[in-house]
Amino acid sequence: MQGKLPTLEDLGQLVYTQQIIKESMRLYPPVPLMGREAAVDTQIGDYDIHQGMAIMISQWVMHRHPKYFENPEAFQPKRWTQEFEKQLPKGVYFPFGDGPRICIGKGFAQMEAALLLATIAQRFQIDLVPGYPIVPQPSITLRPVNGLKVQLKQIVSNASKDGKHQQVETAY
Repeated sequence: MQGKLPTLEDLGQLVYTQQIIKESMRLYPPVPLMGREAAVDTQIGDYDIHQGMAIMISQWVMHRHPKYFENPEAFQPKRWTQEFEKQLPKGVYFPFGDGPRICIGKGFAQMEAALLLATIAQRFQIDLVPGYPIVPQPSITLRPVNGLKVQLKQIVSNASKDGKHQQVETAY
């Protein structure tokens, strides 16, 4: 983007940015567990599910299943190729839920996340403070128990005498 603020028209060019978001939501889905009620009697594997029975569905567990995600605990954004996404069975990756109760804000949230990340990443380098524990707290939404502690460095792009840009970092 070379310092330009990303817009809706740029989303198609933000492939790696979108891969980072998908991988982040795979490892840390906004809602790690959801409940549903069985509408009819059915069977899942060896389990009989009776109408009215409560069923808990865990994105946290499914998104880490080694059958579908090689090296499932590792943060690997580049796994999210078009080919990879096409071969994933329906219901394996569902950070926004699925079916008739899918989050109605899914498209907007994905667009907003990509544009924000692309904007922030052009201007700042964000590093986690070494040794600061990140402990996930499942609640209505997933969040770190004690927040995140980061070091923020502003990236300032200056034009030199020859017209080329240099990056200067300022730590906060």
